[in-house]
Amino acid sequence: MNGYERRTQEKKENIIHAAQKLFAEKGVAAVSITDIAVEASVSRVTIFKYFGDKDTLAKEAMFSWIEILMSEYEEILISDMPFHGKLLKLLSTKLSGREKIGELFINSAVWDDPELLRLIGELTATQALPVIMRFLDEGKRSGSIDASLDNEAILAYFSAFGPIVKNPEYIKKGKAFQTSMFNLFMGGLIKNWYDINENK
Repeated sequence: MNGYERRTQEKKENIIHAAQKLFAEKGVAAVSITDIAVEASVSRVTIFKYFGDKDTLAKEAMFSWIEILMSEYEEILISDMPFHGKLLKLLSTKLSGREKIGELFINSAVWDDPELLRLIGELTATQALPVIMRFLDEGKRSGSIDASLDNEAILAYFSAFGPIVKNPEYIKKGKAFQTSMFNLFMGGLIKNWYDINENK
């Protein structure tokens, strides 16, 4: 990467970070390209040049957040840890991810912004689902998950919990509530989950 390419990449990342900050504070609908340009110390033309429109920029901003967590999940999945160890590590990463990323949204107007919620759902599904399915397959092979469980049924089980975790009140409840919900979810899927979790 030459100097021009490096400066271009840095400028794009700066714009994304500015957008993330403003979207978290106000929600996508309330933030203009001008607001982002001022926050990032660039021109409106630069933003349009790199991203085309605000919707594309919002997707890039959300993808950036999700990509951080997905890379952490991937590192855990390819590790040599036993399945239960990976599971507990994923739980820890999930909770730390909430603190790194979710806290930006907790007291913001973003939860009233249907467009950003749609983007979160869309990107989470495309990025997280393949990782989840690979992990479930490993769980079945190791005997930690009942191999007779149909993957479609597991996905339906996920879907049943989806509206709960997407509800703004879920993230506002705090860590203890979220941990309890996660344990209820995992207890219905993983053999001996409560014994495993108790010994973590």
